[in-house]
Order: sequence, then C-alpha cells, then structure tokens
Amino acid sequence: MENNAETTPVNKIKRWSPVWFFPFITLVIGAWIIYYHFSHQGPEITLITDNAEGIEGGKTEIKSRSITVGQVESTVLSDDLQHVEIKARLHEGMETLLHGDSLFWVVKPQVGFQGVSGLGTLLSGAYIELQPGTEGQEPPSYALTDTPPPAAANAPGIRVTLFSEKAGQLKAGDPVLFRHYPVGTVESNHFDTDKRLMSYQLFISAPFDRLVTTNVRFWKDSGIAIDMSAAGLRVEMSSLTTLLSGGVSFDVPDGLPYGSPAKNKAEYPLFNDQHSIQDSLYTEHVDYLLFFNSSVRGLEAGAPVEFRGLRVGTVAQVPFFLPGVVQDLQRNYRPPLLIRIEPERFVSSMGTNFNLQQRLQEAKKNGLRATLKTGSLISGSLYVDLDFYPQAEPYTGLTTLAGYEIIPTMDSGLGQIQQKLVAVLDKLNTLPLNPLLTQATDTFKASQLTLRESQTALHNLNLFMGSEAMKSLPEQTQQTLRELSRNMRSLQPGSPAYEKMVANMQRLDQVLRELQPVLKTLNNKSNALVIAPAVVQDPQPKAIQSNIPHHAQH
Repeated sequence: MENNAETTPVNKIKRWSPVWFFPFITLVIGAWIIYYHFSHQGPEITLITDNAEGIEGGKTEIKSRSITVGQVESTVLSDDLQHVEIKARLHEGMETLLHGDSLFWVVKPQVGFQGVSGLGTLLSGAYIELQPGTEGQEPPSYALTDTPPPAAANAPGIRVTLFSEKAGQLKAGDPVLFRHYPVGTVESNHFDTDKRLMSYQLFISAPFDRLVTTNVRFWKDSGIAIDMSAAGLRVEMSSLTTLLSGGVSFDVPDGLPYGSPAKNKAEYPLFNDQHSIQDSLYTEHVDYLLFFNSSVRGLEAGAPVEFRGLRVGTVAQVPFFLPGVVQDLQRNYRPPLLIRIEPERFVSSMGTNFNLQQRLQEAKKNGLRATLKTGSLISGSLYVDLDFYPQAEPYTGLTTLAGYEIIPTMDSGLGQIQQKLVAVLDKLNTLPLNPLLTQATDTFKASQLTLRESQTALHNLNLFMGSEAMKSLPEQTQQTLRELSRNMRSLQPGSPAYEKMVANMQRLDQVLRELQPVLKTLNNKSNALVIAPAVVQDPQPKAIQSNIPHHAQH
C-alpha cells in the first residue's frame, strides 16, 4: 500500500536564542569579580612562630596602630614539624608597610610585672600587630613573637651599654628608672667574651635621653636592699615595680656636676646598689700595708677605713699576698692587708697644700696606729680605725715592703682584753699554789692547837682564882687576873666569839677544799676561764663496756 502522507521538512535554527544571554552575562560578571578580587589583593606574607595560640585562619586580624591592614588566612605546621607557618594577606596598598626591618607580634591579654596589657582583646580576640619597616627588602618570611619588640632603630632616644661581673642581674623588658620614674627599658643582655663581662643594652626614649650624661651612675634596683656591713644594718625600699621584677636606675651622685650629654652607645659600669655609687667618686688613692697580730676574720674588701669616725679610705684586699714575700706559718704569722687612703675624701677641706705622705710620717711618730674594730655586733663585720695612741711603744719595724709603705698596728677592743686576760691567767698559773695550800692548812691546824691551849690556860686560871693564894695577892693584881679571866671566858667553847671563830675557820677550810679543783684545772690549762675544757666521761668497767652493742658505742 503506498503511503501518500506528506512529510514535514525540519528547518535548523541559525540564530542565538535570547535565553543564552543571561548565562553569558553571569559568566562575564563572575569572571570580572574573580579578576577584580585577584587584581586588588594585597601581598601575601608568611609568619613563623613556635605557638599559634589564639590565632585562627579567616578570623585573626593584622593591625597597625589600631587600623586593620590584613587578615590571617591559614595556619599549618612546617615541614620539619618544629614551627607553625601562618599564611596572611594584607589589604591592597599595604605593601608599603613591608620591609626588611618590619616586625610582627601577637597582642593578647597578659598580666605581668609591668601591669595588665591587651585588655581590648578580651572580647575581640587576639590580633597581630605590625610595626612598619623603613629599609631593606621584604624577606621570604617574618618571625612572629609573643612580646612587643624593643624600640625601633630610628626611634628618638639614646642607647647605652652596661657592663657587670655578675650574670642574671637584668633581663630584656626590665624598666630603666630615673628617681623611680620609668624612662626606658632593657633591650638585651649577653656575655661579652672579649671583656669577660655581662653586657646589657638599654634604651632611654626621648625626651628623657637628655638625663643621661657623662657623670651618671647606673645601679641594680631590686626594690629592697638589705646590707649588713661594718656600717651597720641598712635597708632601702624602692618602687613596687622593681620589687616584683627588678630593674636598673641611674642618677648623678651627690657632689658631682651633671656633666655633658652622653653619646649614643656609651658604656657604663653597673653597680650593685645606690650606696656603692658614692665610692666611684674617689678615683685617686694611696696604698698602704697593714700587719695585724690578731685574726682578721670579719674584715672584707670594701670595708671602710676611718679616722675618729670620718671615712678616709677603703680596705682593698684581705689578705694581700705580697709578691716575693713569704712568712713562716709556724711562727709569728701576721695576715697582711692592703688599704687605700683616698685623699679626695678630705683634702678639699684641708687646702691644696696638704701633703698626705708627709702628714702620715709625722703622725706615725706621734703614735698613729691602725686597729681593728667591730662595726656591727649582728654581722660581726670589722673595719680599720686610725687614731693616735700616745702610750703605744715606738715602732721599730719595717717602714716599706715591696714598694708599699707600712702603717703600724696595735690590738684593741676585744683582742686587747683577751690578751690582758691571758696574761693574768698566765701569771696565776705561775703562782706557787701548792705551797700556799699547805701553809694555809698548817695555819688552820696551828689555830686549832692554840684554841686548845687557851682552853687549858683558862681552866688553870679559874682554879687559881678560887684558891687561897689568890687572896694573898695585892688588890690590883687580883683585879688584873679577874679581867684576864673574863677575857679568856669569851674564848671558851660555847661563847659567841668562840663559835664565830670556829665557823670562820670551817668556812676557810671549805673554801680551800673547793678551790683545789679550780687551781688544778688552771695549772693544766691557763685559759680554762675563757675556753671551756673538754668534758671527760666517767670511766666504765670493762664488763659493762663489753655488753654495750657495737653500733651504740658509736
């Protein structure tokens, strides 16, 4: 059957449909947005830190002077797993903040010795502070620290370097004070191997940098200082800040002019306390040698040398080992020490024509002697005292030794009393004590025999008084015999005089018996009254000693 149906021809559409216009427009807008986003992005930076606490990708902001300049994108561990890499991106146009000396640190709430900081981050969270740089090319990565960096190299102010023989006195961040007012900070500390000293770098910001002059002194400010020296007990209190964290203070010592402004990177010594800076005023000194017969225990270097209460010098070394001079330790060894007379302490009040060497030579002829005296009974510290002793024997020893002039010495104070006491005990030890005891005992026996003979004479006299021969004697003779009889009765047993005399003789005998052990001890050891003799244990029978366990005997 033939199909007569007509077929409909298919016509192809050769023009764009309006429906495709909207996707095209969307694609163009998206491409433009992507292009605009990447073309207007700021520079990407990498921060390296040990701990990313408080930092979150897409949330933590980067600020500079409280203005947001970027944001953290991600935080990942480094390839060596030792650090944290923080990827961050700054806003457009902020690339001018990045240079070789740009610095980054984390700002978050902190409570420290310097007070409370970062309180604004309690609600907003931690952020990263950027300190813009001024020179150098941008490095591949920056270090991110937890604390603010020291002042910038071009910050207005002055930097000084302190040297000290002690380590650990100051640390980075400690305050620098001028009369308890903070004017700077300690930037760094390290050990200088060339000078073999600890080095501390300080920064004093402007306008306080003008306070640093050539005559200032720096000292460790620990908040509270307790010194027990020959000058006595001294307690100093400072600010609460230095009491908690420590710090360093500076000022011009009393008696010195302000001086000229200091140069940048100037070097100063670091003193232990404010009291010791006064000693730095006296740079001129004349050295003298002293030899003492007594012990110098309690005398230390730095102790004062005084003349009638006025300080005229300082003890330099105790003991002082003289080059080429050897003393015999088995004989009369005298500890040598070196003192420094500082003329600047008193020469200004005595005129410019004052000759120290000549005056000391004349003073030694007039009895000038050096003695050791106790400065503090609590610490036992000693100091050297110079004074005139007219009764002192003329000095006939050496006047100079190893190039040092010698000032004669003498014992005083407790040492002199001890020597006199030992001399008295030595004299007591040489007394003939045993013959004296024997003679006293013989005297006591003779007194007892005299009393017996007196009693016999009294008995015979009483018999004669009652006889007929008594009546034939003259009246005057009888009266004399009656008086003699009355006196003799006062010495007979039972009378007060007799009892008192017997009691006195008994006491004398008791005293002599008690004195025998003391005298025996003094005969064996003349200084037993000063130094207690060793306690001698009572002897034990061998049978008892053998029953005592071995560990108990020890």
